[in-house]
Amino acid sequence: MKIRRYQSEDKIKPLINKVVEDIEPEHYSQEQQRHLEEVIPGMNLDFAEKDRYTYFVAVENRESVGVAGYQSETGTVSGIFVDPDRKGSGIGSSLMDKIEEDAQSEGLEEIETLASLEAVEFYKKNGYKVIEEKKHDIEGKDIGIKVMKKQL
Repeated sequence: MKIRRYQSEDKIKPLINKVVEDIEPEHYSQEQQRHLEEVIPGMNLDFAEKDRYTYFVAVENRESVGVAGYQSETGTVSGIFVDPDRKGSGIGSSLMDKIEEDAQSEGLEEIETLASLEAVEFYKKNGYKVIEEKKHDIEGKDIGIKVMKKQL
């Protein structure tokens, strides 16, 4: 597996769609789940194309198996998505390591994420601590998240 910077020709939207569709039903209502499926893939594709965001893609056999990004000005993780068939294989942690390394090189001393309820355990395993639990407006819908931080 190779991790590299996102390139505009990368096909990340189908991967993000697959990941969002795989969210476990106990985390969000059906209405919230449908909303996330509608907005998250396009929103992250838009972020990946903007200069103030840095996105990385995990590639294996010329296929995108993971994608993650952060807003370089604030050190806020904007998304991390790993092919559901590859969960637990270390792709997500490798992507987080790359983000943290990049953030440190940008002079950031901490990084935070607005973690989906399903991703909280992943972030905890990677050294993040829950700071706050709240509802966050995602494109017009309040969705439960946990604000998590890590010192770099």
